[in-house]
Amino acid sequence: MLYVHALSFLTSSCQTAIFKSAIVRFSVCILLLSLSGCADNRSAESLNADSDSNPASNVTASRSNSAAPDAKVLLTTLPEHRDVILFDVNSYELSAQSQLILDPIAIRLKNYPDTYLLIVGHSDDDGSDEDNIVLSYERAFSVAIYITAVFGIEEERLQIIAAGKDEPVVAGKAILEKQQNRRVEVISPQAIVRTLSPIDGKK
Repeated sequence: MLYVHALSFLTSSCQTAIFKSAIVRFSVCILLLSLSGCADNRSAESLNADSDSNPASNVTASRSNSAAPDAKVLLTTLPEHRDVILFDVNSYELSAQSQLILDPIAIRLKNYPDTYLLIVGHSDDDGSDEDNIVLSYERAFSVAIYITAVFGIEEERLQIIAAGKDEPVVAGKAILEKQQNRRVEVISPQAIVRTLSPIDGKK
């Protein structure tokens, strides 16, 4: 009997120890699970905080989600445009006022790569025909140099013509009449260019 009672005592003691061990292990598992859950919550909160503190990432995400605007290519006709640059006697230097006239002409060339420019130099009837041809060419060339150097327009898009004294605006000997003949005509011919426009029905 004593052996049986001792065995039963040992058995109950072993079961109690096993039960306690199981409880301890279960408690440890619960503790570990709760800690890992806190870590996940903290990582999620940190990610949200980072995304909130970094507006650039939000902007990038919104841009990537936004659709590109629908557009179509249209052919547009640019009208012919003429300007006149005046020069002093025997001079081919551009004045500041002349440069202001040339700036929008060059911008049109830059905005529309399919266009070109016609530059026609003129002189009055003073001097020899040869000198007037050379002077009218130098005046047209100074206009071309300004446009190519300042705005980076390709030289092959500019056509230079030296007319000399053969095409006067005013036929006369007065100083003001001669001044109108000392000129460069800058002609932007009519051109059909390509532009982008929203597709009909969409903005």
